Amino acid sequence: MMLNLRIEMKRENFICMLLWVRPQPPPPPPPQQDQPPPRPHENNQITTVRLQPPQHRLFEASNFLGHNLVGPSRNGAIHATLSDPEVLDCPICCEPLTIPVFQVHWEPKFAKFILQCENGHTACSSCCRKLQHKCPSCAMPIGYNRCRAIEKVLESLKIPCSNRSYGCKESICYSKKYEHDRSCSHAPCTCPLPACNFQGSSRHLYLHCRSEHLCDLTTFRFSTTFPLFFMVDRKFRVLQEDKGVLFILNNRLECLGNMITISCMGPSSSKQGYFYELTAKAEGSNVRFQSSTRNIQTRVDHPPSMGFLLVPNDFLGTRGGFTLDICIWRLGSNPAVSSALGSSIQCK
Repeated sequence: MMLNLRIEMKRENFICMLLWVRPQPPPPPPPQQDQPPPRPHENNQITTVRLQPPQHRLFEASNFLGHNLVGPSRNGAIHATLSDPEVLDCPICCEPLTIPVFQVHWEPKFAKFILQCENGHTACSSCCRKLQHKCPSCAMPIGYNRCRAIEKVLESLKIPCSNRSYGCKESICYSKKYEHDRSCSHAPCTCPLPACNFQGSSRHLYLHCRSEHLCDLTTFRFSTTFPLFFMVDRKFRVLQEDKGVLFILNNRLECLGNMITISCMGPSSSKQGYFYELTAKAEGSNVRFQSSTRNIQTRVDHPPSMGFLLVPNDFLGTRGGFTLDICIWRLGSNPAVSSALGSSIQCK
């Protein structure tokens, strides 16, 4: 597995890292007779680097004392190849090694240092505390000697977002990879319909469902109430809005009745919110529920974690189902509804 990276660092920091990893670098090759002798390093030049597989775990520079240099800028970027992406992960918890985060009051969950034992094995600070400062690789004690050379590398590494194929063009620090992935607006969504393995951005999923599963969709418009007959044993329905948004109407059968919720297919970091209202009617009675939607990337069949509409068993008709009146708004488009801070249920 190959991973292309961009490293941004000042040359003097990089030379310190090289000396820390390989105190005695090999001398440059002697110049040939038909070539001028290699020029010494200039302050505004940087070096090509390759990170070797885990059995070596050291950096090699290409003629770092010679003339084979790239990049005219002192603070420019150089391209490197990381043949083992896990080489910069903590060998214990397998999470990316992160640089320190300093606060006025130090809290372990916000600050992680890279520590090493006398043999040079690294570990993040949280794993260090769990192991009582004893190296799991060689049983040597781990002190508080921080690996500042590796910290410099982590500060410099820039990698493309893992959602690049879904439209994200950002390059982020390696230590912030998981943090960015959780908040990326291009996080992929999976098709909720059975026997379909499509995966893509929320926009591409909308286009996919419209072209491949149109007969399985229920179309509607925002701020417009529409009826929907729902069989008691059907687990979900896919609702398609004209403006490019998909919603999932989830149904879970319980002993007291049916638990109904609506979720929006989209990344959890999406700033666009929606509000919905469900109304179930029976002879002389109705039950109504209002709530905001929760964003999901894949449909799962589990009890709802938020509020839900409970349709009692005596609301079921002779056809083995019930009718719902549904209305979905964009938050802010209907002040009377959007001003509600929580869920509400009304029974008549």
